[in-house]
Amino acid sequence: MKKLLFILGFFAMSSFAFGNTQKYKVNDAAVDQLFAQSQDISSAVAGEMMLVNLNQPNTQVAAGGQTVGGFLLRSFFCGFIALHRKYMGSDISQLWWKYFCIPVAGGVANLGDFCWVLFSGSKALSKYKGNNKWFVWA
Repeated sequence: MKKLLFILGFFAMSSFAFGNTQKYKVNDAAVDQLFAQSQDISSAVAGEMMLVNLNQPNTQVAAGGQTVGGFLLRSFFCGFIALHRKYMGSDISQLWWKYFCIPVAGGVANLGDFCWVLFSGSKALSKYKGNNKWFVWA
């Protein structure tokens, strides 16, 4: 009985909610006119955009530019795509497939990286610079 009452109440509420929607119809002619009057900006922006290629040679951050906070921030928010390893100068073309193609193992490696640097501090960062091993802390 409770299920039947719930279903009837659901249909009654949805009929009240969607009963008076005539004034919210879209005027297709007005939308088409607005698009015709608009200015195309995609071609102007496309020339300024540069896409990142994973096969490009390794571009390292300037010496001394890495910090524990920068590493931890990248590891926490973007560790699943190995951005924290790119920040430290690792060759991302050797690591990306491990992080993307192995669902749980990429998260475990990132968690290990995050915790090790969090508790070890700046001495752990020296082992990450230019290191292409998957588990640096192991």
